[in-house]
Amino acid sequence: MSVVLGIAGCAGQFPPSGGPVDKTPPTIVFSSPSEKQLNFTSQKIVLRFDEYMSERSVESAVYFPPLTMSEMSFHWSGKELTIRLTKRLDTNRTYILTIGATAIDLRNNYLGRAYNLVFSTGSKIDTGTVTGHVYGPKLQPYTVAAFPVTSDIDTLRPSMNPAKYVTQSDDSGSYVLQGLAEGKYRLICFDDQMRNFTYAPQADLYASATHDIGISREAPAVDNVDFIPAEEDTSLPQLYSADLAKDGLIVLKFSETIDTSVIRPSNFLVRDSITGEKIPVDFAARLEANQYNIVIGTTSPLPLKRKYLITASENLTDVYHNPIAPTNNTTVLTADSATMNLAPYYFNFRDSTQNVTSYDTLFCQFILPVVRKDSATVEVSLLDSTGLELPGFVKRTSGTIFGIVTSGLNSSEWYTAKLKYPIEIEGQKSNEAGGRDSVVALHFRTVDSTDLGDIEGVVTPVVPGKKVIVSATRADGRRFTCFADTSGKYQLDEILAGTYTVMAYVQHDSVSTYFIGHSYPYQFAEPFGVYGEPIKVRARWTTDGVLIRMY
Repeated sequence: MSVVLGIAGCAGQFPPSGGPVDKTPPTIVFSSPSEKQLNFTSQKIVLRFDEYMSERSVESAVYFPPLTMSEMSFHWSGKELTIRLTKRLDTNRTYILTIGATAIDLRNNYLGRAYNLVFSTGSKIDTGTVTGHVYGPKLQPYTVAAFPVTSDIDTLRPSMNPAKYVTQSDDSGSYVLQGLAEGKYRLICFDDQMRNFTYAPQADLYASATHDIGISREAPAVDNVDFIPAEEDTSLPQLYSADLAKDGLIVLKFSETIDTSVIRPSNFLVRDSITGEKIPVDFAARLEANQYNIVIGTTSPLPLKRKYLITASENLTDVYHNPIAPTNNTTVLTADSATMNLAPYYFNFRDSTQNVTSYDTLFCQFILPVVRKDSATVEVSLLDSTGLELPGFVKRTSGTIFGIVTSGLNSSEWYTAKLKYPIEIEGQKSNEAGGRDSVVALHFRTVDSTDLGDIEGVVTPVVPGKKVIVSATRADGRRFTCFADTSGKYQLDEILAGTYTVMAYVQHDSVSTYFIGHSYPYQFAEPFGVYGEPIKVRARWTTDGVLIRMY
């Protein structure tokens, strides 16, 4: 007895089996509307691929601004996708349907480059284009969005307003934004994790463009509009809590790192919660071992078994210049007992650190109240390998910070950073009978100069009245910087051999890191440029002629 099974058809997608592994990127072989079609009025768009596709990956990669995902539905038949629109398209407008580079076929081959289908509901195609590059920290597509500059552009909130024009960068970071009408545009870049054309602060990476761009009949294409997206900190810092240390200092914990330039005693208020009495504050410093913490000291010890209200002034800002949240700038200190141990010192390097260069910043922070009461009793010094003290190589840069100068030290030599401070013995200090000092010594070794090379070049154009930073970042993340002179020339002397990415950017507000701009209120990013290929630095060799063009 035999049984014959017949299969009339199958609704699923199944790629052919057998043969060599297919690594060819999928392509779109048919579309309706066709590329640059005019007078398109249908509410149905059809795309046909040459491969069976991962349906979910394609659908999540569809960008069709200003329509959102809720205004589209997707219907598959084999390799063909039909997109039905729930609202009519505007008349006399150029549209761009984008399939992002993250779309993959069933063999996990990526589309690789964003596909842009340009068509019009009117009698002409707007041909304005913007091209550029996204230098993102991650190898992934980034969204580049353009907003027409109108009279209310200054009220634009990218976190609330979907972009009218949008595209994605490809896996090399390049992008092409097409179909722009004549006019002026404001551009932003973000990674759009919600896939809704809308920037999500604290979730998406972000960057503003360095300037608005104009599209005209005479100049329909704008090139080199580049971005460096990073995390934009728009949250307001908050004062979380306060603890009493055994030495009488108060440790304040914040939600973010507070800018050291605004940390001063006058920006802190301590009050008795019952009597309202104000206890003067005469010491304040950020703890560099944990930069979310600030330590403050009062002119007299706080009586225990009481509660105190501690308020941080509205003058405090984080390192991104966000002011402290006015509703979260006060905390309660319950001074039942002082149990917290506060380390008296902190070095920002480990003992026996090697390959220290002249670019490295080494320092010691001394925390105990003796700094504010009798700073002469605290000594930080630098000794060479023979034990000889080197005068002038320790600079006190703030009330608590002792910086160690690394420029001018000998090649491949061991040095000792020594901290000496008084400790109490049975209530006595070192300058009293029976007192003594505590000594801490950390060692480091300078880099061998024969392992170093140089990069020289020019940054163009020169920005009058602005400082330009040139940064070389090695493959292992180590970074070296210098300033270009007023003519644009720069020299990165004596940096470690290796392969580097070299860029230049205009300094913003005396901060050494690149300024990506702000989404709201909108601020342009600073002009920058990235050298087009990695630079290989060889030991005892100067790589010159490295021209960096900023846009």
